[in-house]
Amino acid sequence: MKNSRSGKIQVRALALGTITGALLLGVVQVGLQVPPPKPSPAEADSGQKIRHEMGTFAQLAKDLKPSVVNIAVEKVVNQPDPNQMFPSDVFPFSIPQFEQPQQFKPRARGQGSGVIISGDGYIVTNNHVVEGVKTARVTLSDGSELEGKVVGTDPKTDLALVKVVSSQTLPAARLGDSDALQVGDWVMAIGNPFGLEATVTVGVLSGKGRVIGAGMYDDFLQTDASINPGNSGGPLFNTDGQIVGINTAIIPNAQGIGFSIPVNMTKDIVEQLKVKGYVVRGFLGVGVQPLSRKLKSALAIPPEVKGALISSLVDGGPARKAGIKIQDVVMSVNGKPIQSDRELLSEIARSPVGKEAELQVWRSGKVTQIRVPVAERPDDRVSQAPDSVPADQKELGVSIRHVTPDIATQLSATQPDGVVIVQVARNSPAARAGLQRGDIIRKINTVEVRTPEDFVAALKAQSGDSFALLVERQGNTTFLTIES
Repeated sequence: MKNSRSGKIQVRALALGTITGALLLGVVQVGLQVPPPKPSPAEADSGQKIRHEMGTFAQLAKDLKPSVVNIAVEKVVNQPDPNQMFPSDVFPFSIPQFEQPQQFKPRARGQGSGVIISGDGYIVTNNHVVEGVKTARVTLSDGSELEGKVVGTDPKTDLALVKVVSSQTLPAARLGDSDALQVGDWVMAIGNPFGLEATVTVGVLSGKGRVIGAGMYDDFLQTDASINPGNSGGPLFNTDGQIVGINTAIIPNAQGIGFSIPVNMTKDIVEQLKVKGYVVRGFLGVGVQPLSRKLKSALAIPPEVKGALISSLVDGGPARKAGIKIQDVVMSVNGKPIQSDRELLSEIARSPVGKEAELQVWRSGKVTQIRVPVAERPDDRVSQAPDSVPADQKELGVSIRHVTPDIATQLSATQPDGVVIVQVARNSPAARAGLQRGDIIRKINTVEVRTPEDFVAALKAQSGDSFALLVERQGNTTFLTIES
């Protein structure tokens, strides 16, 4: 979304030079020009096919523009209190406080795009377009304006649903299948970049499953169809005129790199927003991480095993109760193969709450099926480690000590024993692996660590070039690979 600002749009005209040596086609007889013969039906069909595959998007754009809308919002801007811009010792005397009248509170205007998905007035856009407002001004392609009510938002996927009321059935676009897209397919974006209404850009699908750091449910489509501020919330279409994505992000200073939320993710979220106004996601109570080649080697997992590595379990969560264990590899969910940790999170998030998910799990050389009830995902909780813990110098560039009950309480540890790292040397193997002060070592490869003696013995037993540590940090566990 882009804050509007006044300004002029400069347009440069490109003059066409004189074309020399032109070839004049036609037959001149007795001063009259005979028009060329009309193409046969077969030739006409062939021409339309070529235009569809390699030529114009004009008819597609004409048909789809009416489904794309402009969304404008106005928000109150929170600004610092000018009476608190200096420390109290600068102005030690009392200063009268005045409440700023409502009409003088600073406000900011912004705009984005949206797409009508049903004739009764439901419009999909981005959460960041309508975040913090209850209503928005929706401008249709014919210039008419309607008041839009924000039905629901989902910040985790940056999606929102807006509803307008009209006396007429609105032109809606069809939802497609983003899973059917292939890299290299033609796509078309329509939106209002920089306030330029109904702008059409065309490109190809450049990539799928992109992770750009927007959140835990990153799964973006990448396209080189030009997307700019103001395109946010607008649709990405395939050549059949179906919505395959909702345009949402760009990389600053990059050219030809834009990102869209896949429409298959959008469908379920929109239905929940329509009914509840918010999104309920499935939850198993597991922490997962990618299954890298080094982790496979350290944990004796065969190279052909693919999936998500279980690195932590929530105490009392569905997975722990069902028998899932740390170091399990989830290979599939309800028959759908899992290739990464993000695929597992996304698949569980979409699973119906209250029903069971069937997980195919690799454990100690065997593959087994485990059914886990899907719970509703709770809010994330954050705990903090203490500022300091006594240290005893040990190996790998770390200082360690035994976890006492008091330390376990301070660190929100899941067990009252283990080995805690109290110092990490700079540029050491431990530092390069990402170990931090306050980390609790639970395992070295597959060997459990409960005391400093266990830690030293397990280290001495290592003979390979690398090994894995199961580390508990702020109540969650993860595997880190140490290079010897």
